[in-house]
Amino acid sequence: MRNWVKVTGAGVLSATLLLGGCGTQSEEKAEANVKTEKTLQPGSQIKLQGAVNVRDLGGYKTTDGLTIKPHKLIRSAELATLSDSDKKKLVNTYDLSHIVDFRTNTEVKAKPDPELTGVDYTHDSVMKDNGASTSTQDLTASLAKMDNPETFLINANKSFVTDETSIQAYKDFFEILLANQDGSVLWHCTAGKDRAGFGTALVLSALGVDKNTVIDDYMLSNKYRASENEKAIQAVAAKTDNKKVIDGMTAVMEVRESYINAAFDEIDAKYGSMDNFLKEKLGLTDDKKEQLKKAYLY
Repeated sequence: MRNWVKVTGAGVLSATLLLGGCGTQSEEKAEANVKTEKTLQPGSQIKLQGAVNVRDLGGYKTTDGLTIKPHKLIRSAELATLSDSDKKKLVNTYDLSHIVDFRTNTEVKAKPDPELTGVDYTHDSVMKDNGASTSTQDLTASLAKMDNPETFLINANKSFVTDETSIQAYKDFFEILLANQDGSVLWHCTAGKDRAGFGTALVLSALGVDKNTVIDDYMLSNKYRASENEKAIQAVAAKTDNKKVIDGMTAVMEVRESYINAAFDEIDAKYGSMDNFLKEKLGLTDDKKEQLKKAYLY
């Protein structure tokens, strides 16, 4: 599998140990999965010490009455500061087999993913790398020049649909999901909300989850990133009392329905439907879609 490097205008803002029991390992794992299936709440967070906005997509229902399997599809923010216990949790509890990193070369170099034993890694950048810094100083200066940061994020989400770099990255992402034979696939960007958020929207849509649920999942980033978002906003507020800049930082740290809907509207305008986009641009034929559903639904 080759490594891919690809951002749009997001640039500067891109920003078991089992005790007791005498069953075999597979029996114990099966029993654990049954328990998980009974208790899993769709959109629930995987609590880790060194990463935020980490979520198992298991439990979401599709329009034809099927359910996404637990411990198969995981979305996340950056993983650079995973603790040893985090790594064990992802590998042992969530059976992690493949990490897909949507970040740029610059982001990866600054905060590389840790190597996990037995876990494949693919760098699949969704955006062109402009080498921009995400320091508070640079963010403040960038925001001060923007007329409307919300419009910036709307345009960035549109670009996920129109930019050939982004299209190729998401196409390659689906090929990884299709090739996965066992275990879970985790995909992430930096904040786990924009590039990873749109990638998640594509996966949920391809599996047959209704649009309202897709948007609800997208919006959960505000909940699971609340503390980190507030820290970032306060860091900017400590540098300036410019309300435009502070409001701008709030806009770029949050997810808003207008952002993801911009991508959906662009898909409808250019391709007529999500199904058409998935087939025509991402190569998800009817056969591949059925293969995807067999792998990740029950």
